[in-house]
Amino acid sequence: MALTVEIVTPAGVVWKNDSVDWLILPTEAGEIQILPGHIPLLTILKAGSAVASIGGREHDLAIDEGYARCMGDVVSVLTEAAIKVEEIDEEEVERARLKALEELEKIRRQPHADDDEIERLEAMARFSIAQKLAKAKKRSQ
Repeated sequence: MALTVEIVTPAGVVWKNDSVDWLILPTEAGEIQILPGHIPLLTILKAGSAVASIGGREHDLAIDEGYARCMGDVVSVLTEAAIKVEEIDEEEVERARLKALEELEKIRRQPHADDDEIERLEAMARFSIAQKLAKAKKRSQ
């Protein structure tokens, strides 16, 4: 038995596989591991590292906040952003993080700050940090 895992962002399906042995996800309560036959589950995800094992090989992804649903042997991850760890460009991530923080600082100084823009920039900074942590976690293994 195997899991079918699909990771979806507003841009579309980022990752999908029908042969996942197990999946680890970062939740608000800590990391959880999902195996085939898991009880039905709906959980809130925090930004961090998701790991899927396929035939003994681990596949690492950085994900942003979102939700995960496990029904039967199907796991659906709905997140704001996701990227395979091997595709992360650390220099680009750091530039994006610094730019978001700089823009946040400017906006927060304004008397009537745009809440939607603040939320967008905070999400950008949060996902940048999640990517850096996921990349560092993969290196340390």
